[in-house]
Amino acid sequence: MENPLILLLVKVPGIVFGFTFHEFAHGLVAYLFGDNTPKKEGRLTLNPLAHMDIIGLIMIFYMNFGWAKPVHTNPSNFKKRKLATLLVSLAGCVANILLAVLFAGLLKLLFVFNVDTEKFSLLYISVYYAITINLVLGIFNLIPLPPLDGSKILFNLISPRSYFKIIRYEYILQILLIVLVVTGIIPALVNPVIDYCLVLLEMLYKIKLI
Repeated sequence: MENPLILLLVKVPGIVFGFTFHEFAHGLVAYLFGDNTPKKEGRLTLNPLAHMDIIGLIMIFYMNFGWAKPVHTNPSNFKKRKLATLLVSLAGCVANILLAVLFAGLLKLLFVFNVDTEKFSLLYISVYYAITINLVLGIFNLIPLPPLDGSKILFNLISPRSYFKIIRYEYILQILLIVLVVTGIIPALVNPVIDYCLVLLEMLYKIKLI
């Protein structure tokens, strides 16, 4: 596993699935609430090419911090606008957490069918990485700082007056997010949550993850 190319390849399934389902979930929920914008822009698809941002993809492979193309929505088209905005924002994070659960189930099946851990070590590593990266994507995006989904959830829950006070500093808050990630502050806060989720998956499937 010292070959950098192999290390890169084992990350591909988890990242591609994670980004694709995250953005597809945003678009699907928006569409179900009456907004055709994601459909018109070709985002109601599980084709990864529709959702990948090349710079964001490279960043997450090498810096563990990246992004996909954001799904555009028009809240004025929503039925039950407040509820729709909240659920659209949550959808991507929920999709990632569900993917982590499914990948953990796949790992369980590999053990159940006694798939050779040495002969298929890359498969095991790839599935394990898919579990962790999807937990990271799901939980990290819940942080209430722009441009993450958590900020949209927060803005949907506070008063319009408070929203307009905060949104004036959106650019500063985005810089703050980058600083908190680079300095390791956010990873230090998120990692214990990831570990707790891994423990829950261990209990669910009776497998060893950490």
